[in-house]
Amino acid sequence: MESFRGRFTNKVDAKGRVSVPAKFRTIVIAQGMNGIICSPSFKGPYLEAGGPAYGAMLDQMINRLGMFSDEHDNLAAALYGESQELSLDGDGRLILPEEFREYAHIKGEATFVGFGARFLIWEPAAYNEFRTKALSDAKSLGDLMQPANPVVTPGSNGGGA
Repeated sequence: MESFRGRFTNKVDAKGRVSVPAKFRTIVIAQGMNGIICSPSFKGPYLEAGGPAYGAMLDQMINRLGMFSDEHDNLAAALYGESQELSLDGDGRLILPEEFREYAHIKGEATFVGFGARFLIWEPAAYNEFRTKALSDAKSLGDLMQPANPVVTPGSNGGGA
């Protein structure tokens, strides 16, 4: 599965239409959807979005929980009940519902940020604030950045003869 990567800021018109970055459109269309699955994030004032692969990941996470458990119901309400499928028009734009724009404080511009299996849609200044903190906090995570299969070069202490 191809990852959503990069950061793009696009204009939002008075009707809430915004162009989805071409790279992101290519991924969701390749997954068989001419649009996106989008919902307000329960973690902050931004929107979470993706294609069918993202939707399938949400399904898997929620289905691991007991169907009648409070955890299942809470996540299902946040992730399914608040989400919408937004269709792309012929120009690669979609309409962000007014309630989504209000939730994320999006007015004249929206910033799309790749997050691997999903992407986020932010009000640009709010994303810049998040980005500054995230980059600062990431400095302390360097030890977690280890390759899954370390490369062993001849003569190194990687085992063998």
